[in-house]
Formats: sequence, structure tokens, C-alpha cells
Amino acid sequence: MKYWGLGIAGALFHAAPIGAGMTGAPYIAVLAFTALFFLWVAVMKFEPFRDGPAMVLPTLMVHFALSSACLGFGHLLRALLGIEATAPLMGWIVLGLGGIALGRILWRPRAEAEAEAIVEQALKKLNEFADDAEVLLDEREQIPLPEAVEEIAAMFGRLDALPAEGAAQADLARIILPLPETVSPSLLFADLLQRTQRTRARRDRHAALVLVFDTEFAEAVRGQHCMAQVFDLIVEAADVVTLAHFLARAEAVLDEAPHLLGDLPEVSRMLEISEQIAAAEPDLSEALVSLAQRQEDLERMMNGYE
Repeated sequence: MKYWGLGIAGALFHAAPIGAGMTGAPYIAVLAFTALFFLWVAVMKFEPFRDGPAMVLPTLMVHFALSSACLGFGHLLRALLGIEATAPLMGWIVLGLGGIALGRILWRPRAEAEAEAIVEQALKKLNEFADDAEVLLDEREQIPLPEAVEEIAAMFGRLDALPAEGAAQADLARIILPLPETVSPSLLFADLLQRTQRTRARRDRHAALVLVFDTEFAEAVRGQHCMAQVFDLIVEAADVVTLAHFLARAEAVLDEAPHLLGDLPEVSRMLEISEQIAAAEPDLSEALVSLAQRQEDLERMMNGYE
């Protein structure tokens, strides 16, 4: 009913200049109807000139053209229909004012503006939710599903059954390597890293080493520098046994997949550790220097191809 009323109000408002033209109103009447059109905007809108006073003149020009068109259309109908009757211009102006008054009674601009603001806020929240959902979908592999949690817990239980300081590499591989097929590689590595930091057992450091040097796993997490993180764990623990395994596996990965060299520790980091252990572990120190030099040579070669 409200919109029917607004339609009637708009019809009365626009009929005023047309009716004035049909009853012989002079063209100067366009000024009065321009003022009515301007009043319509001012009354019906909560913020009639949201963009500032600069919009007042263009609005007046548009309303002048619209009033002129309506008045001219009325004169055209007068000529085509042969209308000879005249009527006071004031009557048509009052009709226009009545249309404005009826429209203003039915239309509450402040309430409408508040409703629009609520809708706009709701749409904004919906867009934010959609963006968050898209991010969650993109990172769905990072979400620890109940099945994954159970499998990781079972893996930890099997690791606990191995000697803390002398677990065989083959046993570690049997426990660790099947999991990336069913558990997100990033999630698996993060949980294993946390466990290693907590237990500080060589078994767990070695398990992390076995995981990060598995070719399929390394490809899946390429760019996340998992190898470098395991290297830092080994160095922090001063675990020379696992460090020797690390160097051997690093040489092997450069033979098999040289494009993964970016996941190894930085050359400067390896040279730094080499200097620190040179006196106590000269063989490991030399091996670190050799690995760093090989990494530099591969980097120069790959950059040359690019």
C-alpha cells in the first residue's frame, strides 16, 4: 500500500506541470515547477546533496530541463487535443505541493536511510564472511580434522615405543612416511616439530629429518624451508650424530632434486656453524663447507640458466 501511495504522489507531482501546460500556463511557469522539483528532492531525501553544495546547480539545471519538458508536453497536448480551457497556475502549483506532501507522509527518508545502512552493513559482513570462507577453503589442508588428529596421535604412540636416543632410520621411515598420504604435510611437519622441541629426543629429531628429506614430502612443502628448520633444531641440540645424517641426506637431495636447494639452510648459516664446530668436529665442519660450496655452485648455475 505504501508504494501505491508513493506512485499516486509521484503522479500528482508530475501531472502538475503537464496540466499547467494543457491549460495554457505561460512558459515562465517553468521556474515555479523547477522550484517544485527541487523541493521534492530536498524533502524526499534524507541527504539531498550528499556530495556537497557543488551538486545544487547541476540539480537545478536537470530540474529546469525536466520541468520544461513536462510543461512543453502539456502545451503539445493542448494543441493536439484542441483544449481551449484555462486554469489558474496556482491551482497546479498547489496540486504539485499536495503530491510532495503526500509523498513525504508516506516516505520516511531517515528510516529508509537507516534501513539502507543496515542492508549495506549486512552485505559487508556477508562479503567478509565469503572472503574468510575462501581463505579457509584455500587453507583447508591446514585444518586438523579429527581423523588427522587421531592418525598423528597414533604415530606419536609408535614413536614413543622406539628408543629415545637410538631409533633405527628404517623404523622411523615406516612410522613417518605413510602419513602424508592421509594427513596434510604442513600439519604433520608442524606437529612433529612441536613434539621434537618438547621432547628434545634424538629419535624425534631424526624422525623430522627423515620426513623433510622424503622427496614427495619435500615437493609438497617446497618453499616452506622445512629442511632449514630441522637443521636449526639439530644445531640447537648439538646433535652431531643427526647432523651427520642431515649432511648425507642433503648431498643426496641435491643429486636427486637440485631444484629443492632453496629449502636447505642458507650458505651463510652453514658456514657459521662450520666455524663453530671446526675444533670439536673437523670432519662435519668440512662437510658443511663442502655442502655450502656445492649449494653456491648450483645456485649460480641455475641463475645462469634463467
